[in-house]
Amino acid sequence: MRRYLRLCLGFLAVISIAPACAAEVTAAPSPSQRVETFATYWTGFFSNERQARLNGDRLMPAYPELVRLNRDHRVHWLKDSPLGEFVLFMEEIKADTPTVAHRQRVMTLSWLPKTEEIKVTQLFFTSGPTYDRPLLDPKDVERLSLEDFTLYPGCDLYFSWDDDHGRFKGGMRPQTCQYDHPESGPVYAEFDMVLDEDRMMYRDRSIKLSDGTIRGEIDGFSWLIFDRLAEPPTLANGDRISKKQLMRRMPAAGSMEGAWEGRFTRIDVDGNILEQFPTRITSTYLPDGHEYDFHQVNVYRPGTPQETRIESYGKWDVDRLRFFNNRLEGWSKDVELDPTGLTSAFVMSFKDGSGLAVSEIISRSPADPDQRMRATQYMKNGTIIRRTMIEETRVR
Repeated sequence: MRRYLRLCLGFLAVISIAPACAAEVTAAPSPSQRVETFATYWTGFFSNERQARLNGDRLMPAYPELVRLNRDHRVHWLKDSPLGEFVLFMEEIKADTPTVAHRQRVMTLSWLPKTEEIKVTQLFFTSGPTYDRPLLDPKDVERLSLEDFTLYPGCDLYFSWDDDHGRFKGGMRPQTCQYDHPESGPVYAEFDMVLDEDRMMYRDRSIKLSDGTIRGEIDGFSWLIFDRLAEPPTLANGDRISKKQLMRRMPAAGSMEGAWEGRFTRIDVDGNILEQFPTRITSTYLPDGHEYDFHQVNVYRPGTPQETRIESYGKWDVDRLRFFNNRLEGWSKDVELDPTGLTSAFVMSFKDGSGLAVSEIISRSPADPDQRMRATQYMKNGTIIRRTMIEETRVR
């Protein structure tokens, strides 16, 4: 708002548009409105999957400073809590341990008139471990009282409104959140956070008081960038991701579900055609409740005496779909750097000890989603053995 007022005053020095500017000026938000906006911004479901995918696809070593692990961040507004009007329940879940909440807090919000800040009082659950806690139903948490929590006043958070960028920014006061680590001794935590209407970012690390060295940090004290999700990132059956979330995280591969008919053309290292034959491939992302997430049936030379049938099964693993059949095992993931969002990559190896490796690119036609092309390379010891070109049409 201050930016808009300055803009209006600048225009008034040149031309008279006072009525137009006056019509746009509104009263500054009250403290209660500011706290309510903060609670609204933080309530919802967030994921850093876009950041993790992009860093994972960068052609760089796996430096610890690059965020590569997907985290889901879920915040519920407990509007009937006895703890107050603005009470939030937060759980953060790492993709490699989806059955527990790595971080789990209840937070109460209040306004500090002297500093014009929002104070976030962090309430830590008295019972159970500090980290990697069992997931809780927000309705059960809503019934808890202050006696169910432990307070560490130095670990509270403080936020101010950043008018220049339209967001809240804050964190812990410097060197106030101290605790005794069982191995490192006295430690203090550092935490910074930025929150706007569409995303949440934070960075977190702890410092040893004895010598000032870093005891622990998330991905090299990088900013973790969480985008707001339209719906909760629901998991299913323990370590399995739900079909709905798998399709959201692999949109290119998910868009190729169905039955495809086409022709395989096998080519030798000199480009000569070795053979051509018809195929039918059916890919299915399985409903929740199945042992696997993915099932594919390849039928080569269907309807002939030489018909061959191969069944493959797959399961989601952190950031990709891992699959296997009687001959091969490997993984698949979307090619994030493809701006069209129509390309997936497969990397496979034979299980017979031959050392034969396979890489494949699958692309859908941007003009017709029921047409796709595949290019497969077979390699051994870094040398191309043969290639296969495939053109297919989705028949259902």
